Amino acid sequence: MSGWIPPTLAYIVLLGAAGVTAKLALRTITWQQLVLWVPLLYLAYSAIFVATGTRFPLGVGGAWAAATAFGASTALVLFFYALTKGPASQVTPASSAYPVVTVIGSALFLSEKLTLIRGIGTALVVAGVVLLSK
Repeated sequence: MSGWIPPTLAYIVLLGAAGVTAKLALRTITWQQLVLWVPLLYLAYSAIFVATGTRFPLGVGGAWAAATAFGASTALVLFFYALTKGPASQVTPASSAYPVVTVIGSALFLSEKLTLIRGIGTALVVAGVVLLSK
């Protein structure tokens, strides 16, 4: 089994569960209050990484890391807000269409090939989002 498969499966399970736990939290707190919990866990992970020798990146890699952090954190805030407006069973699957952006961006900016299989997979994701939004 490739080394990327176990963490990817864990990511899928944890992110899928987060759609449910976030909606449960939003029954009694605001989306803004939900956002306040996120940095607490990131700080704990950061403390572990620093304690094991990881250093804060600067330069070009650090700038890309900052752009990634901005995108990821803003997306999560928007996801929490969307959950206040719609059912988790629609919001969470629809929000999982982001790989379409990654596939296109990878082809445009990373010189990765857009193969027929990737094109079909991306089309299936788009079709799934359309079906789930009804």
